[in-house]
Amino acid sequence: MREGPRPRRGNADEVEQFARAFQRALPEDYKRLAKAAGTDIRTGARWDEVHITLNGARGPLKDVRVRQAIQHAIDRKAVATAFGKDLPVQLKTYGSHFFMPNQAGYQDNSGKYGTYDTAAAGKLLDEAGWKLKGDTRAKDGKQLALTYTLSSGSTSAQEDQAELIQAQLAAVGIKISIKKVPSNDYFSKYVIIGNFDLVSFRWVDQVFRSEAYPIYRQAAGKNLYENYGSVGSPEIDALLKKAGEITDPTEQAKLYNQADTKIWALGHSIPLYQRPQVLAVRSNLANYGAGGLADDAFTKVGWLKK
Repeated sequence: MREGPRPRRGNADEVEQFARAFQRALPEDYKRLAKAAGTDIRTGARWDEVHITLNGARGPLKDVRVRQAIQHAIDRKAVATAFGKDLPVQLKTYGSHFFMPNQAGYQDNSGKYGTYDTAAAGKLLDEAGWKLKGDTRAKDGKQLALTYTLSSGSTSAQEDQAELIQAQLAAVGIKISIKKVPSNDYFSKYVIIGNFDLVSFRWVDQVFRSEAYPIYRQAAGKNLYENYGSVGSPEIDALLKKAGEITDPTEQAKLYNQADTKIWALGHSIPLYQRPQVLAVRSNLANYGAGGLADDAFTKVGWLKK
């Protein structure tokens, strides 16, 4: 929110017309707009999760030890640093599938499963029978090879992320092939039907935890709900169901955090970082910008008096 003289009110259409805002938060956008005349860069922290989903329904990822090894092999801090290096905010890793760090109830439940530890990753892969031979791992004469499915319409930052993950997993002997697919088919023919090994996309604006229930609910045959990697358990279902039936926010948070601990242990998905809001807005536009977890109060938005 911009501090200053009392604003002259304007309607939402006028604000949209004159506010030059970008939600993609790409470094190249920021560089282009940060020095524009009459422009403010306003930042915030909304509910916006960048993560990697692991498909536990097929191939080597059926083994929880392989999924846990991938969690250890991915340096989440390096991924966040790479994305945010040219942005006006510092991106940090976090450890919850249900809460953003700026929400009441947040706690880091990643425990040992969210630590970057290539030695632990190698040990888990050894225990799963995937032995290191040269630069790659193999089992029963088969190489440990997975695909990272990427939309052909991905941004440069998304492509960089895929290549960084590819390099990090190669360091522990896991071969990752980046598979580009048509952008129109990305979700319908790949993500939502579980046709992938690794995939990355965003969950946004899930300020109500109950909205996340389908993401972590056990799949029922071909009905994946929104649990596209089909990783779940009866215990997690029971905790989420119970959390959705009570109204006390403190007790709810306890249940969601208990479920989250189990989700980390199962290697369901890997939260990478909270994606920031970075908006370029006319300098004389008051009370509009990156609202984070709050809603825009358009009755208070307007142009400053000269």
